[in-house]
Amino acid sequence: MDNGTSATDIITYIGVPLAVIGVLPILYTSFRALWTQRLIRSTLNRHGLLDSLTRVSLIGGIVEVELPRCSITPLDRESDAKYWKLNASHVPLKGGSWSMFHWNRLVTGRVMYRCQFKDELTIPQADIDFEELVAFLLDRGAVPDPHGWHILKTVGLWTPPGTAMLRPPRGMSGAVLTVAPPDDSDGVLSLQVNWEVQWDQRNSNSLPPFWTRLEQPRSVKADSDEGIFSASMKELKGAAGSEIGQGKTLSRQNTLVADSIAESSSSKPFSLLTEIEEMKALVTKSDAVSVRFKIDHDHVKRVIFECDSAPTGEPRDLSSLGDIFGLWLACTASALSQDGDSGLWNFAIPSHIAEFTRQKSIPCGVMVVLGLLSEDNVPPWASPPPSTVESRFDTQQRMEEDSLARRMEGAMPPVQAAEARRVRMLRESQRFHQSHLRRLQAQEEYQQRRLIEAIQSPRLDNQVIAEANLAYLVSQDIVPSTYTLRDLAQAVLYLMILDEGQAKLISDILERWMLWCQFGGMQKVQLTLLMENKVAFCYASALVAVVQRANSAGGNLSSDMLDCMRSWKRVRLG
Repeated sequence: MDNGTSATDIITYIGVPLAVIGVLPILYTSFRALWTQRLIRSTLNRHGLLDSLTRVSLIGGIVEVELPRCSITPLDRESDAKYWKLNASHVPLKGGSWSMFHWNRLVTGRVMYRCQFKDELTIPQADIDFEELVAFLLDRGAVPDPHGWHILKTVGLWTPPGTAMLRPPRGMSGAVLTVAPPDDSDGVLSLQVNWEVQWDQRNSNSLPPFWTRLEQPRSVKADSDEGIFSASMKELKGAAGSEIGQGKTLSRQNTLVADSIAESSSSKPFSLLTEIEEMKALVTKSDAVSVRFKIDHDHVKRVIFECDSAPTGEPRDLSSLGDIFGLWLACTASALSQDGDSGLWNFAIPSHIAEFTRQKSIPCGVMVVLGLLSEDNVPPWASPPPSTVESRFDTQQRMEEDSLARRMEGAMPPVQAAEARRVRMLRESQRFHQSHLRRLQAQEEYQQRRLIEAIQSPRLDNQVIAEANLAYLVSQDIVPSTYTLRDLAQAVLYLMILDEGQAKLISDILERWMLWCQFGGMQKVQLTLLMENKVAFCYASALVAVVQRANSAGGNLSSDMLDCMRSWKRVRLG
Protein backbone atom coordinates (compact mmCIF):
# COMPACT_ATOMS: atom_id res chain seq x y z
CA MET A 1 0.00 0.00 0.00
CA ASP A 2 1.41 3.31 -1.02
CA ASN A 3 0.83 5.96 1.62
CA GLY A 4 3.75 8.15 0.56
CA THR A 5 6.36 6.40 2.82
CA SER A 6 9.33 4.87 1.10
CA ALA A 7 12.06 2.56 2.32
CA THR A 8 14.44 5.48 2.44
CA ASP A 9 12.14 7.28 4.81
CA ILE A 10 11.89 4.22 7.04
CA ILE A 11 15.67 3.96 7.22
CA THR A 12 15.93 7.67 7.89
CA TYR A 13 13.36 7.91 10.65
CA ILE A 14 13.93 4.54 12.30
CA GLY A 15 17.42 3.33 11.40
CA VAL A 16 19.30 6.51 12.14
CA PRO A 17 17.97 6.82 15.73
CA LEU A 18 18.72 3.19 16.28
CA ALA A 19 22.27 3.70 15.00
CA VAL A 20 22.69 6.69 17.28
CA ILE A 21 21.47 4.66 20.22
CA GLY A 22 23.94 1.94 19.31
CA VAL A 23 26.82 4.39 19.29
CA LEU A 24 25.95 5.88 22.67
CA PRO A 25 27.67 3.12 24.73
CA ILE A 26 30.82 3.64 22.72
CA LEU A 27 30.61 7.35 23.28
CA TYR A 28 29.98 6.81 26.98
CA THR A 29 32.90 4.41 27.25
CA SER A 30 35.18 6.83 25.44
CA PHE A 31 34.06 9.77 27.60
CA ARG A 32 34.49 7.74 30.77
CA ALA A 33 37.97 6.64 29.71
CA LEU A 34 38.97 10.24 28.96
CA TRP A 35 37.55 11.41 32.28
CA THR A 36 39.32 8.60 34.16
CA GLN A 37 42.57 9.52 32.43
CA ARG A 38 42.09 13.13 33.49
CA LEU A 39 41.45 12.14 37.11
CA ILE A 40 44.47 9.82 37.12
CA ARG A 41 46.71 12.51 35.67
CA SER A 42 45.47 14.96 38.28
CA THR A 43 46.17 12.46 41.05
CA LEU A 44 49.64 11.69 39.73
CA ASN A 45 50.51 15.36 39.33
CA ARG A 46 49.22 16.15 42.80
CA HIS A 47 51.56 13.56 44.29
CA GLY A 48 54.57 14.59 42.24
CA LEU A 49 54.57 11.66 39.80
CA LEU A 50 55.20 13.89 36.80
CA ASP A 51 57.32 11.33 34.95
CA SER A 52 54.42 8.91 34.56
CA LEU A 53 52.81 8.21 31.19
CA THR A 54 49.11 7.61 30.51
CA ARG A 55 47.41 6.24 27.42
CA VAL A 56 43.73 5.62 26.80
CA SER A 57 41.86 3.11 24.65
CA LEU A 58 38.61 4.88 23.63
CA ILE A 59 36.94 1.76 22.32
CA GLY A 60 37.90 -0.50 25.21
CA GLY A 61 37.62 2.20 27.89
CA ILE A 62 40.97 1.16 29.37
CA VAL A 63 43.50 3.65 30.72
CA GLU A 64 47.11 2.50 30.61
CA VAL A 65 49.35 4.07 33.25
CA GLU A 66 53.10 3.62 33.04
CA LEU A 67 54.79 4.38 36.36
CA PRO A 68 58.45 4.20 37.41
CA ARG A 69 59.59 1.50 39.80
CA CYS A 70 62.09 2.76 42.36
CA SER A 71 64.83 1.25 44.46
CA ILE A 72 65.04 3.13 47.75
CA THR A 73 67.55 3.44 50.58
CA PRO A 74 67.29 5.37 53.87
CA LEU A 75 68.73 8.86 54.12
CA ASP A 76 71.73 9.66 56.29
CA ARG A 77 70.50 9.80 59.89
CA GLU A 78 73.11 12.33 60.98
CA SER A 79 73.22 14.86 58.18
CA ASP A 80 69.73 14.78 56.65
CA ALA A 81 66.91 16.19 58.80
CA LYS A 82 64.28 14.56 56.57
CA TYR A 83 65.37 11.19 57.93
CA TRP A 84 63.27 11.88 61.04
CA LYS A 85 60.28 13.49 59.27
CA LEU A 86 57.25 12.14 57.47
CA ASN A 87 56.66 12.94 53.82
CA ALA A 88 53.83 15.48 53.65
CA SER A 89 53.14 14.61 49.99
CA HIS A 90 53.07 10.86 50.29
CA VAL A 91 50.89 8.87 47.92
CA PRO A 92 47.87 7.41 49.78
CA LEU A 93 47.30 4.78 47.10
CA LYS A 94 47.69 1.05 47.05
CA GLY A 95 51.35 0.13 46.83
CA GLY A 96 52.56 3.59 47.87
CA SER A 97 52.90 3.20 51.63
CA TRP A 98 56.67 3.51 51.25
CA SER A 99 56.19 7.17 50.26
CA MET A 100 55.30 8.05 53.86
CA PHE A 101 59.02 8.55 54.49
CA HIS A 102 61.78 10.37 52.66
CA TRP A 103 64.18 8.10 50.78
CA ASN A 104 67.06 8.10 48.38
CA ARG A 105 65.36 6.98 45.16
CA LEU A 106 66.74 5.35 42.06
CA VAL A 107 64.45 4.52 39.10
CA THR A 108 65.14 0.95 38.04
CA GLY A 109 62.35 0.36 35.50
CA ARG A 110 58.78 1.09 34.54
CA VAL A 111 55.58 -0.81 35.27
CA MET A 112 52.36 -0.52 33.25
CA TYR A 113 48.95 -0.86 34.88
CA ARG A 114 45.56 -1.06 33.14
CA CYS A 115 42.55 0.31 34.97
CA GLN A 116 39.00 1.37 34.16
CA PHE A 117 38.42 3.50 37.24
CA LYS A 118 40.57 5.88 39.23
CA ASP A 119 40.21 3.71 42.33
CA GLU A 120 42.08 0.91 40.56
CA LEU A 121 45.24 3.01 40.29
CA THR A 122 48.20 1.25 41.95
CA ILE A 123 51.65 2.59 42.72
CA PRO A 124 54.57 0.21 42.05
CA GLN A 125 56.10 -1.23 45.18
CA ALA A 126 59.64 -0.06 45.90
CA ASP A 127 62.63 -2.38 46.14
CA ILE A 128 64.62 -2.07 49.36
CA ASP A 129 67.19 -4.04 51.27
CA PHE A 130 65.35 -5.92 54.02
CA GLU A 131 67.95 -5.29 56.70
CA GLU A 132 68.12 -1.56 55.88
CA LEU A 133 64.33 -1.32 56.10
CA VAL A 134 64.20 -3.06 59.47
CA ALA A 135 67.10 -0.98 60.80
CA PHE A 136 65.42 2.25 59.67
CA LEU A 137 62.10 1.41 61.32
CA LEU A 138 63.81 0.21 64.49
CA ASP A 139 65.69 3.49 64.54
CA ARG A 140 62.38 5.34 64.37
CA GLY A 141 61.24 3.45 67.47
CA ALA A 142 59.54 0.31 66.16
CA VAL A 143 59.67 -2.89 68.20
CA PRO A 144 59.86 -6.43 66.71
CA ASP A 145 56.87 -8.72 67.06
CA PRO A 146 58.18 -12.21 67.97
CA HIS A 147 55.04 -13.96 66.74
CA GLY A 148 55.14 -12.31 63.32
CA TRP A 149 58.82 -13.08 62.71
CA HIS A 150 58.33 -16.69 63.74
CA ILE A 151 55.42 -17.08 61.31
CA LEU A 152 57.41 -15.48 58.49
CA LYS A 153 60.35 -17.80 59.14
CA THR A 154 58.07 -20.86 59.25
CA VAL A 155 55.59 -20.12 56.43
CA GLY A 156 57.58 -17.83 54.15
CA LEU A 157 55.72 -16.31 51.19
CA TRP A 158 52.49 -17.93 52.36
CA THR A 159 52.45 -15.79 55.49
CA PRO A 160 48.91 -14.39 55.87
CA PRO A 161 48.63 -10.73 54.74
CA GLY A 162 48.37 -8.39 57.68
CA THR A 163 50.80 -10.33 59.87
CA ALA A 164 52.65 -7.70 61.93
CA MET A 165 56.45 -7.81 61.84
CA LEU A 166 57.12 -4.57 63.71
CA ARG A 167 54.98 -2.83 66.30
CA PRO A 168 54.89 0.81 67.48
CA PRO A 169 56.94 1.90 70.51
CA ARG A 170 56.04 0.10 73.70
CA GLY A 171 52.73 1.15 75.22
CA MET A 172 51.14 2.01 71.85
CA SER A 173 48.84 -0.05 69.67
CA GLY A 174 48.97 -0.65 65.96
CA ALA A 175 51.35 -2.15 63.42
CA VAL A 176 54.34 -0.55 61.71
CA LEU A 177 55.40 -3.23 59.22
CA THR A 178 53.01 -5.91 57.99
CA VAL A 179 52.97 -8.55 55.29
CA ALA A 180 51.13 -7.29 52.19
CA PRO A 181 49.24 -9.31 49.54
CA PRO A 182 51.68 -10.58 46.87
CA ASP A 183 49.93 -8.78 44.00
CA ASP A 184 53.01 -7.09 42.56
CA SER A 185 55.80 -8.99 44.26
CA ASP A 186 56.88 -11.42 41.48
CA GLY A 187 57.84 -14.07 44.05
CA VAL A 188 59.51 -11.53 46.35
CA LEU A 189 58.33 -10.86 49.89
CA SER A 190 55.84 -7.98 49.83
CA LEU A 191 55.50 -5.69 52.85
CA GLN A 192 53.50 -2.64 53.85
CA VAL A 193 54.52 0.14 56.21
CA ASN A 194 52.51 2.49 58.40
CA TRP A 195 53.51 5.28 60.76
CA GLU A 196 51.80 7.79 63.02
CA VAL A 197 53.14 11.15 64.13
CA GLN A 198 52.74 10.30 67.83
CA TRP A 199 55.05 7.34 67.39
CA ASP A 200 58.03 9.62 66.74
CA GLN A 201 59.91 9.60 70.04
CA ARG A 202 63.50 9.38 68.80
CA ASN A 203 65.95 11.71 67.09
CA SER A 204 69.55 11.80 65.89
CA ASN A 205 70.78 11.75 69.48
CA SER A 206 69.15 8.39 70.11
CA LEU A 207 71.12 5.17 70.00
CA PRO A 208 71.59 3.94 66.38
CA PRO A 209 69.96 0.65 65.36
CA PHE A 210 71.77 -2.56 66.30
CA TRP A 211 73.72 -0.70 68.99
CA THR A 212 73.15 -1.17 72.68
CA ARG A 213 73.98 0.84 75.78
CA LEU A 214 75.41 -0.54 79.00
CA GLU A 215 74.81 1.71 81.99
CA GLN A 216 77.36 1.91 84.77
CA PRO A 217 75.88 0.16 87.82
CA ARG A 218 75.30 2.41 90.79
CA SER A 219 73.78 2.23 94.25
CA VAL A 220 73.22 4.53 97.17
CA LYS A 221 76.29 3.12 98.90
CA ALA A 222 78.39 3.65 95.81
CA ASP A 223 77.27 7.27 95.56
CA SER A 224 78.28 7.92 99.17
CA ASP A 225 81.64 6.24 98.60
CA GLU A 226 82.41 8.68 95.79
CA GLY A 227 83.10 11.45 98.30
CA ILE A 228 85.51 9.22 100.22
CA PHE A 229 87.50 8.23 97.15
CA SER A 230 87.26 11.48 95.16
CA ALA A 231 90.74 12.70 96.12
CA SER A 232 92.31 9.38 95.20
CA MET A 233 90.39 9.32 91.92
CA LYS A 234 91.92 12.65 90.85
CA GLU A 235 95.41 11.33 91.55
CA LEU A 236 94.64 8.12 89.66
CA LYS A 237 93.34 10.04 86.63
CA GLY A 238 96.57 12.02 86.51
CA ALA A 239 98.69 8.88 86.68
CA ALA A 240 96.51 6.85 84.36
CA GLY A 241 97.41 8.84 81.27
CA SER A 242 101.12 8.09 81.52
CA GLU A 243 100.60 4.42 82.33
CA ILE A 244 98.18 3.88 79.48
CA GLY A 245 100.46 5.72 77.10
CA GLN A 246 103.33 3.44 78.07
CA GLY A 247 101.17 0.36 77.51
CA LYS A 248 101.42 -0.91 81.10
CA THR A 249 98.98 -3.44 82.42
CA LEU A 250 96.63 -1.75 84.87
CA SER A 251 95.24 -3.64 87.81
CA ARG A 252 93.60 -2.95 91.12
CA GLN A 253 96.56 -4.22 93.10
CA ASN A 254 98.96 -1.45 92.02
CA THR A 255 96.73 1.56 92.78
CA LEU A 256 96.81 3.83 95.81
CA VAL A 257 93.13 3.33 96.45
CA ALA A 258 93.48 -0.45 96.45
CA ASP A 259 96.37 -0.28 98.90
CA SER A 260 94.44 1.94 101.29
CA ILE A 261 91.43 -0.35 101.20
CA ALA A 262 93.55 -3.47 101.64
CA GLU A 263 95.12 -1.95 104.74
CA SER A 264 91.79 -0.87 106.24
CA SER A 265 89.74 -3.98 105.49
CA SER A 266 92.02 -6.78 104.36
CA SER A 267 89.68 -9.48 105.61
CA LYS A 268 86.71 -8.45 103.45
CA PRO A 269 86.35 -9.02 99.69
CA PHE A 270 86.52 -5.99 97.45
CA SER A 271 83.19 -4.32 96.60
CA LEU A 272 82.21 -4.74 92.95
CA LEU A 273 80.86 -1.20 92.59
CA THR A 274 83.91 0.34 94.20
CA GLU A 275 86.18 -1.67 91.96
CA ILE A 276 84.28 -0.41 88.91
CA GLU A 277 84.73 3.19 90.06
CA GLU A 278 88.46 2.71 90.55
CA MET A 279 89.03 0.99 87.23
CA LYS A 280 87.01 3.65 85.42
CA ALA A 281 89.36 6.28 86.85
CA LEU A 282 92.27 4.40 85.30
CA VAL A 283 90.94 3.96 81.77
CA THR A 284 89.05 7.21 81.10
CA LYS A 285 89.47 10.84 82.03
CA SER A 286 85.85 11.79 81.39
CA ASP A 287 82.85 11.45 83.70
CA ALA A 288 81.43 8.60 81.64
CA VAL A 289 78.34 6.88 83.05
CA SER A 290 77.72 4.35 80.26
CA VAL A 291 79.21 2.73 77.18
CA ARG A 292 77.74 1.96 73.78
CA PHE A 293 78.81 -0.73 71.34
CA LYS A 294 77.64 -2.89 68.47
CA ILE A 295 78.41 -6.48 67.55
CA ASP A 296 80.81 -7.02 64.67
CA HIS A 297 81.06 -10.58 63.33
CA ASP A 298 79.60 -12.07 66.54
CA HIS A 299 82.12 -10.22 68.73
CA VAL A 300 82.49 -6.83 70.35
CA LYS A 301 85.77 -5.22 69.32
CA ARG A 302 85.45 -1.84 71.04
CA VAL A 303 83.17 0.29 73.17
CA ILE A 304 82.61 4.05 73.27
CA PHE A 305 82.21 5.86 76.58
CA GLU A 306 79.15 8.05 77.05
CA CYS A 307 78.13 10.91 79.30
CA ASP A 308 74.41 11.70 79.48
CA SER A 309 73.79 9.34 76.52
CA ALA A 310 76.20 11.32 74.31
CA PRO A 311 79.56 9.87 73.17
CA THR A 312 82.58 11.38 74.89
CA GLY A 313 84.88 10.51 72.01
CA GLU A 314 86.91 8.06 74.12
CA PRO A 315 86.82 4.51 72.71
CA ARG A 316 88.21 1.44 74.43
CA ASP A 317 89.70 -1.32 72.32
CA LEU A 318 88.71 -4.81 73.48
CA SER A 319 90.36 -6.88 70.76
CA SER A 320 93.27 -7.81 73.04
CA LEU A 321 90.95 -9.54 75.52
CA GLY A 322 90.38 -12.54 73.25
CA ASP A 323 87.55 -14.09 71.30
CA ILE A 324 85.99 -15.80 74.32
CA PHE A 325 85.51 -12.47 76.05
CA GLY A 326 84.10 -10.85 72.91
CA LEU A 327 81.68 -13.72 72.36
CA TRP A 328 80.37 -13.75 75.94
CA LEU A 329 80.08 -9.98 75.96
CA ALA A 330 77.96 -10.19 72.82
CA CYS A 331 75.82 -13.04 74.17
CA THR A 332 75.18 -11.42 77.54
CA ALA A 333 74.55 -7.98 76.04
CA SER A 334 72.10 -9.52 73.57
CA ALA A 335 70.30 -11.31 76.42
CA LEU A 336 70.12 -8.13 78.49
CA SER A 337 68.89 -6.03 75.57
CA GLN A 338 65.91 -8.22 74.71
CA ASP A 339 63.82 -6.56 77.41
CA GLY A 340 64.65 -3.06 76.15
CA ASP A 341 63.97 -1.01 73.04
CA SER A 342 67.53 -1.16 71.67
CA GLY A 343 67.91 -4.86 71.11
CA LEU A 344 70.85 -6.44 69.31
CA TRP A 345 68.55 -7.99 66.74
CA ASN A 346 71.40 -8.58 64.30
CA PHE A 347 72.96 -11.15 66.61
CA ALA A 348 71.69 -14.56 67.64
CA ILE A 349 73.17 -16.48 70.55
CA PRO A 350 75.24 -19.31 69.01
CA SER A 351 73.79 -22.79 69.36
CA HIS A 352 76.77 -24.17 71.30
CA ILE A 353 76.47 -21.35 73.86
CA ALA A 354 72.72 -21.87 74.17
CA GLU A 355 73.18 -25.62 74.61
CA PHE A 356 75.90 -25.08 77.21
CA THR A 357 73.76 -22.75 79.33
CA ARG A 358 70.92 -25.28 79.37
CA GLN A 359 73.08 -28.18 80.59
CA LYS A 360 73.50 -28.98 84.27
CA SER A 361 77.25 -28.95 84.79
CA ILE A 362 78.04 -27.84 88.37
CA PRO A 363 77.74 -30.69 90.95
CA CYS A 364 75.92 -29.86 94.16
CA GLY A 365 78.85 -31.17 96.23
CA VAL A 366 81.17 -28.65 94.58
CA MET A 367 78.88 -25.84 95.70
CA VAL A 368 79.07 -27.18 99.26
CA VAL A 369 82.85 -27.53 99.14
CA LEU A 370 83.12 -23.95 97.88
CA GLY A 371 80.94 -22.75 100.75
CA LEU A 372 78.24 -21.43 98.41
CA LEU A 373 75.50 -23.85 99.54
CA SER A 374 74.91 -25.76 102.76
CA GLU A 375 74.42 -29.49 103.07
CA ASP A 376 70.76 -28.93 103.94
CA ASN A 377 70.04 -27.30 100.56
CA VAL A 378 71.36 -30.09 98.34
CA PRO A 379 70.63 -33.82 97.93
CA PRO A 380 72.76 -36.28 99.97
CA TRP A 381 76.02 -36.81 98.17
CA ALA A 382 78.92 -37.44 100.64
CA SER A 383 79.85 -40.46 102.74
CA PRO A 384 79.99 -39.87 106.51
CA PRO A 385 83.30 -38.62 107.95
CA PRO A 386 85.56 -41.06 109.85
CA SER A 387 84.97 -41.34 113.58
CA THR A 388 87.48 -39.54 115.79
CA VAL A 389 86.36 -41.32 118.96
CA GLU A 390 88.05 -44.53 120.10
CA SER A 391 85.78 -47.54 120.03
CA ARG A 392 84.49 -49.06 123.27
CA PHE A 393 86.35 -52.32 122.61
CA ASP A 394 89.69 -50.55 122.08
CA THR A 395 89.13 -48.41 125.18
CA GLN A 396 88.31 -51.42 127.33
CA GLN A 397 91.28 -53.36 125.99
CA ARG A 398 93.64 -50.43 126.63
CA MET A 399 92.33 -49.99 130.17
CA GLU A 400 92.76 -53.70 130.91
CA GLU A 401 96.32 -53.68 129.59
CA ASP A 402 97.10 -50.57 131.61
CA SER A 403 95.62 -52.10 134.77
CA LEU A 404 97.57 -55.33 134.28
CA ALA A 405 100.80 -53.38 133.72
CA ARG A 406 100.23 -51.34 136.89
CA ARG A 407 99.63 -54.52 138.98
CA MET A 408 102.77 -56.07 137.61
CA GLU A 409 104.74 -52.92 138.44
CA GLY A 410 103.43 -53.07 142.04
CA ALA A 411 104.86 -56.57 142.45
CA MET A 412 108.33 -55.61 141.16
CA PRO A 413 111.32 -54.26 143.09
CA PRO A 414 111.51 -50.44 143.08
CA VAL A 415 114.29 -50.21 140.49
CA GLN A 416 112.63 -52.72 138.15
CA ALA A 417 109.21 -51.11 138.72
CA ALA A 418 110.60 -47.70 137.75
CA GLU A 419 112.02 -49.12 134.53
CA ALA A 420 108.73 -50.89 133.74
CA ARG A 421 106.83 -47.66 134.42
CA ARG A 422 109.11 -45.78 132.02
CA VAL A 423 108.57 -48.40 129.31
CA ARG A 424 104.81 -48.31 129.87
CA MET A 425 104.70 -44.49 129.56
CA LEU A 426 106.80 -44.64 126.40
CA ARG A 427 104.52 -47.28 124.93
CA GLU A 428 101.42 -45.21 125.74
CA SER A 429 103.03 -42.15 124.17
CA GLN A 430 103.84 -44.08 121.01
CA ARG A 431 100.34 -45.53 120.92
CA PHE A 432 98.83 -42.05 121.28
CA HIS A 433 101.08 -40.74 118.51
CA GLN A 434 100.20 -43.62 116.20
CA SER A 435 96.51 -43.10 116.93
CA HIS A 436 96.86 -39.41 116.09
CA LEU A 437 98.63 -40.23 112.82
CA ARG A 438 95.90 -42.70 111.88
CA ARG A 439 93.26 -40.07 112.55
CA LEU A 440 95.11 -37.54 110.40
CA GLN A 441 95.52 -40.08 107.62
CA ALA A 442 91.86 -41.03 107.80
CA GLN A 443 90.87 -37.37 107.75
CA GLU A 444 93.10 -36.69 104.75
CA GLU A 445 91.71 -39.71 102.91
CA TYR A 446 88.23 -38.53 103.75
CA GLN A 447 88.96 -35.07 102.36
CA GLN A 448 90.30 -36.53 99.14
CA ARG A 449 87.34 -38.88 98.90
CA ARG A 450 85.01 -35.98 99.66
CA LEU A 451 86.42 -33.98 96.72
CA ILE A 452 85.91 -36.93 94.39
CA GLU A 453 82.39 -37.45 95.70
CA ALA A 454 81.71 -33.72 95.28
CA ILE A 455 82.73 -33.88 91.64
CA GLN A 456 80.57 -36.98 91.12
CA SER A 457 77.53 -35.61 92.98
CA PRO A 458 74.23 -34.69 91.24
CA ARG A 459 74.42 -31.57 89.10
CA LEU A 460 72.34 -28.45 89.64
CA ASP A 461 70.65 -26.13 87.17
CA ASN A 462 72.62 -23.03 86.24
CA GLN A 463 69.87 -20.77 87.56
CA VAL A 464 70.15 -22.41 90.99
CA ILE A 465 73.92 -22.03 90.86
CA ALA A 466 73.71 -18.35 89.99
CA GLU A 467 71.11 -17.58 92.67
CA ALA A 468 73.27 -19.25 95.33
CA ASN A 469 76.34 -17.35 94.13
CA LEU A 470 74.42 -14.08 94.21
CA ALA A 471 73.37 -14.78 97.80
CA TYR A 472 77.03 -15.40 98.68
CA LEU A 473 78.12 -12.12 97.08
CA VAL A 474 75.43 -10.26 98.99
CA SER A 475 76.44 -11.91 102.28
CA GLN A 476 80.04 -10.81 101.69
CA ASP A 477 78.98 -7.22 100.87
CA ILE A 478 80.44 -7.55 97.38
CA VAL A 479 77.19 -6.47 95.73
CA PRO A 480 74.15 -4.64 97.17
CA SER A 481 71.38 -6.69 98.73
CA THR A 482 68.87 -5.38 96.17
CA TYR A 483 70.75 -6.88 93.23
CA THR A 484 69.15 -9.37 90.88
CA LEU A 485 70.97 -11.67 88.48
CA ARG A 486 70.32 -9.18 85.71
CA ASP A 487 71.88 -6.35 87.75
CA LEU A 488 74.86 -8.54 88.61
CA ALA A 489 75.44 -9.56 84.99
CA GLN A 490 75.30 -5.93 83.88
CA ALA A 491 77.79 -4.90 86.56
CA VAL A 492 80.11 -7.80 85.69
CA LEU A 493 80.08 -6.82 82.00
CA TYR A 494 80.96 -3.26 82.92
CA LEU A 495 83.80 -4.47 85.13
CA MET A 496 85.15 -6.74 82.41
CA ILE A 497 85.16 -3.85 79.94
CA LEU A 498 87.22 -1.74 82.35
CA ASP A 499 89.48 -4.36 83.99
CA GLU A 500 91.58 -6.46 81.62
CA GLY A 501 92.64 -8.83 84.40
CA GLN A 502 89.08 -9.59 85.48
CA ALA A 503 87.99 -9.96 81.85
CA LYS A 504 90.65 -12.57 81.12
CA LEU A 505 90.04 -14.42 84.41
CA ILE A 506 86.25 -14.65 83.98
CA SER A 507 86.66 -15.57 80.30
CA ASP A 508 89.10 -18.34 81.27
CA ILE A 509 86.63 -19.73 83.81
CA LEU A 510 83.85 -19.67 81.21
CA GLU A 511 86.05 -21.41 78.66
CA ARG A 512 87.08 -24.15 81.10
CA TRP A 513 83.48 -24.48 82.24
CA MET A 514 82.36 -25.12 78.67
CA LEU A 515 85.17 -27.63 78.15
CA TRP A 516 84.38 -29.79 81.17
CA CYS A 517 80.69 -29.59 80.28
CA GLN A 518 81.52 -30.80 76.77
CA PHE A 519 83.93 -33.57 77.79
CA GLY A 520 82.04 -35.37 80.51
CA GLY A 521 82.34 -33.38 83.70
CA MET A 522 84.56 -31.54 86.12
CA GLN A 523 87.95 -32.73 87.32
CA LYS A 524 89.97 -31.87 90.40
CA VAL A 525 92.02 -29.29 88.53
CA GLN A 526 88.86 -27.38 87.63
CA LEU A 527 87.62 -27.61 91.21
CA THR A 528 90.94 -26.17 92.38
CA LEU A 529 90.52 -23.34 89.91
CA LEU A 530 87.09 -22.49 91.31
CA MET A 531 88.34 -22.67 94.89
CA GLU A 532 91.11 -20.20 94.08
CA ASN A 533 88.80 -17.83 92.15
CA LYS A 534 85.46 -18.17 93.92
CA VAL A 535 84.27 -14.59 93.36
CA ALA A 536 85.17 -14.70 89.67
CA PHE A 537 83.21 -17.96 89.39
CA CYS A 538 80.21 -16.21 90.95
CA TYR A 539 80.53 -13.46 88.36
CA ALA A 540 80.76 -15.99 85.50
CA SER A 541 77.68 -17.88 86.72
CA ALA A 542 75.61 -14.68 86.48
CA LEU A 543 76.48 -14.34 82.77
CA VAL A 544 75.57 -17.98 82.13
CA ALA A 545 72.24 -17.65 83.96
CA VAL A 546 71.22 -14.48 82.10
CA VAL A 547 71.96 -16.07 78.72
CA GLN A 548 70.08 -19.23 79.75
CA ARG A 549 67.01 -17.27 80.87
CA ALA A 550 66.91 -15.18 77.70
CA ASN A 551 67.34 -18.24 75.52
CA SER A 552 64.51 -20.10 77.24
CA ALA A 553 62.06 -17.16 77.40
CA GLY A 554 61.58 -16.17 73.79
CA GLY A 555 65.23 -15.88 72.99
CA ASN A 556 64.64 -17.09 69.39
CA LEU A 557 63.51 -13.66 68.16
CA SER A 558 66.99 -12.62 67.06
CA SER A 559 67.50 -15.97 65.35
CA ASP A 560 64.16 -15.66 63.52
CA MET A 561 64.94 -12.13 62.38
CA LEU A 562 68.39 -13.09 61.11
CA ASP A 563 67.06 -16.13 59.26
CA CYS A 564 64.32 -14.04 57.60
CA MET A 565 66.74 -11.30 56.56
CA ARG A 566 69.10 -13.92 55.13
CA SER A 567 66.27 -15.55 53.18
CA TRP A 568 65.07 -12.28 51.65
CA LYS A 569 67.88 -9.86 50.95
CA ARG A 570 65.55 -7.59 48.96
CA VAL A 571 61.85 -7.06 49.53
CA ARG A 572 59.04 -5.07 47.94
CA LEU A 573 57.65 -2.29 50.11
CA GLY A 574 54.24 -0.94 49.25
